[in-house]
Amino acid sequence: MQTELRSLYRQRRFYVIVFLLAGSIFGFGFLDPLAESGHAAGWSQGGGVFDQADPEPIVFDDFQFLEGVEIAFRDWRRVVQLAEGSTEGRAETYFFDRSGQYDITLFYLDTSDAKSTVDILINNRSIGEILFGSSGSSKEKTISGVDVQQWSRIELRFAGGIDSRCPVESLALTHTGEFKGKTAQLARPLTLDVFETSREQKMARNIYSEFVATHLDRLFEQRMLELMSLKDPADWRARQRKTRSQLARFLGEFPEKTPLNARTVAKLDRERYTIEKVIFESQPAYYVSANLYLPKDLIFPVPGVISPCGHSDLGKAAESFQKTALGLVRKGYVVLVLDPVGQGERSEYFDPQTKEPTVALSVDQHHYVGWPALLVNWTLSGLRTWDCIRAVDYLVSRPEVDENRLAAVGCSGGGQMTLLITAVDERIKVGAASHPGGSMENTFLLGRSYVDREILSLIPPRPLRMIVGNESGEEPNHRKKLEDMQLFYEGLRAGRSSGDMDVVPGRHSMNRSNRQSAYEWINKWLDKESEGKAEAELQAETVEELWCTESGHTLATLGGETGQTLNAKRVDQIYQPEQDLARLRQRIARRIRLNIPRNYQVPRVQSGETVSREGISIEKMTYQSEKGILVPALLITPESVKPNSPVYVHFSDKGKPRRIEKSLTPFLLADSGSIVLSLDVRGMGETSPTPSLVCNRFTGYTPLKFRHDTLAIESTGFGRTTLGMRTLDVIRGVDFLGSLDELEGKNIVLVGEGLGGLWALLAAVYDPRVSGVVTIGTLPSYQLLVKSKYYSQWGYFWTPGVLCDFDIPDLARLIAPRPQVWVYPVNALGERIDFANASSVFGSHENLQILTGDLRDPAEMVQLFESYF
Repeated sequence: MQTELRSLYRQRRFYVIVFLLAGSIFGFGFLDPLAESGHAAGWSQGGGVFDQADPEPIVFDDFQFLEGVEIAFRDWRRVVQLAEGSTEGRAETYFFDRSGQYDITLFYLDTSDAKSTVDILINNRSIGEILFGSSGSSKEKTISGVDVQQWSRIELRFAGGIDSRCPVESLALTHTGEFKGKTAQLARPLTLDVFETSREQKMARNIYSEFVATHLDRLFEQRMLELMSLKDPADWRARQRKTRSQLARFLGEFPEKTPLNARTVAKLDRERYTIEKVIFESQPAYYVSANLYLPKDLIFPVPGVISPCGHSDLGKAAESFQKTALGLVRKGYVVLVLDPVGQGERSEYFDPQTKEPTVALSVDQHHYVGWPALLVNWTLSGLRTWDCIRAVDYLVSRPEVDENRLAAVGCSGGGQMTLLITAVDERIKVGAASHPGGSMENTFLLGRSYVDREILSLIPPRPLRMIVGNESGEEPNHRKKLEDMQLFYEGLRAGRSSGDMDVVPGRHSMNRSNRQSAYEWINKWLDKESEGKAEAELQAETVEELWCTESGHTLATLGGETGQTLNAKRVDQIYQPEQDLARLRQRIARRIRLNIPRNYQVPRVQSGETVSREGISIEKMTYQSEKGILVPALLITPESVKPNSPVYVHFSDKGKPRRIEKSLTPFLLADSGSIVLSLDVRGMGETSPTPSLVCNRFTGYTPLKFRHDTLAIESTGFGRTTLGMRTLDVIRGVDFLGSLDELEGKNIVLVGEGLGGLWALLAAVYDPRVSGVVTIGTLPSYQLLVKSKYYSQWGYFWTPGVLCDFDIPDLARLIAPRPQVWVYPVNALGERIDFANASSVFGSHENLQILTGDLRDPAEMVQLFESYF
């Protein structure tokens, strides 16, 4: 045992992950080793290159200049494509790596857009063209042996019909040899990127990931050391009791059990079984639609099975989930299959007339309900687990079911729910989970990977099998989870074989081989081995035949609660404004995990290139916010600095400027005669681990965005939050400005755009040097996200339980009477809020001004911000 523990201890880096949801249509994820960032080597001044003879391919997936094109998601891929209504467009970037000969590969989606093309140009010279309109699949085209000189301009020119899009994923350059052509006199490109070469950019993208990985690594080290100290079954059981006592901190506080008010609304009578259409209330007026499969011609009671559904729009009516239940009922089990929230008959977001979903079913609706739930200390995984607990309550209420012989069987998201319900509800005696996974089902209040291991540790000594298709690529991830569980099986003297993995033919699915593996496993442990694992021919029902409601929508037929309305009710239960300001400050700092050491020195700064254009100079630089975190920044100084003008610190959830555009806020402020420090807090702009993202109005989920969000989620596991860390990055920027003698005595004003407005308010609460705060396009209250049915604001969710301690208007209360605060608020859909509505949210404070004018008017902006000074 100790040897195996030490082996797992040595392999702990496997646990430190960034989730890549390659199987996002099902919501499963598997692990990707974190790339080495190389940031220990430092950032080279002036855009110098790293010393590496033959670097890996240079990938351009975030073009700097876009015209007539847009960023979109197609077929679960991020692409650059022609904007709607455009027939021409271009995307360009600059090549800062060493001159040489390269193979250039364009990755694209070959749509059926006839006569549409993308032309690849280097310094206005075409090197190849892509013609769209054939297969409708993902493709690539390589142009070999192209001379590319340092500082070249690489351009994609899009051309097509009015309905053409020409979606391009990325452009990759692979070094193959020395530059052979004639060099040209190329000027150094004007870019405001601090990190310019491919190596620098890769390092920058990994800064945040590496920081999270390092801290998660330590967390798993501590866990392994703790497990190594356990000596006998009593120790292992004590540790399980400790973990079980933490479930509310992981999943959220479960509601009280209330009457199920279960009723059978109809039955389907078949030769070997009946299917009852059941509706019950897992919470008052929160309706769950389910099908109960009952075998015929048996002496009851018999074993019962709960079968949570995976990520299928059809929910319980999906053919593979039906056949799982049919195979089990034919073997003498009573089986309950329930629709998850956002699937089958339980869609929560649909047009009342057409019944078409307004938020995509399954994964998207799970995220749409689950994100705001975090703000009220609740989770989608908790909501679904509670539905399953109440489903077990219903199952054991049936006289046909032997309550001492219960199993759980599910696939994909249903496989993850099989793990959760087996862990949480000890009435389940055996579990079979096929391809367990799920983005929101595996998102907890205190992270993902660590909490997942902790919850799974509650399953032993009860037997569990994981079933994995050999073509899915998921086996390594699931095997590591199982190996962790097997430590508990052994420690509890149940034997490793009680935790099993069966690798079957196929991909991520619940096909016949997966189902037969599940039959075999639960038969073994529920004394039904004589039934065998072979599956008879099964006949699935039509979707409509399994409906429990006439409309196929519980909400349309029955009304009642939704996940969103239940979240909203939790606000009223948990949010009680703290009146004592000193305690409020403490509660906020504790909630966002903000810790500003008193002995912090002036941050270490490294200067780079200085660009001078149109009456301003722009110095590129980085400063170290804390160990492992480099913050790229621009110090923008006008030729003529206005006396007594404030110094502005600017930051945005879209990152700092990448090129000089006079309409951008930092340049509007600089043109007024003020010095501006514009920065990218960790995980934003140049340090974003992913290229820039665009979300649909009501659907914030994409696999790429969730990879980005996962870093924020995981941070809560090691006692940090992105909100607290980014607030620290801002304060460290103020530390840097405070070290400059030439700025001594100047007022410092924080300007936060979008989510950045929240960082500005928090920094002002905890940094007395701040004289003013400006928020532009920032939500005035977390409650708007919870109480609005629809929202399109992202990034506010990753401080779980925030409304237990404070709301955004409380920050304005804390700032009073210093400094001056200007807010330009928006609602949950990003629409400007008028003065009356904003005042009703913020209340009245003498230092607070609510702005409703046009902040893109430079004169109005400067007049507003400088009037105080």
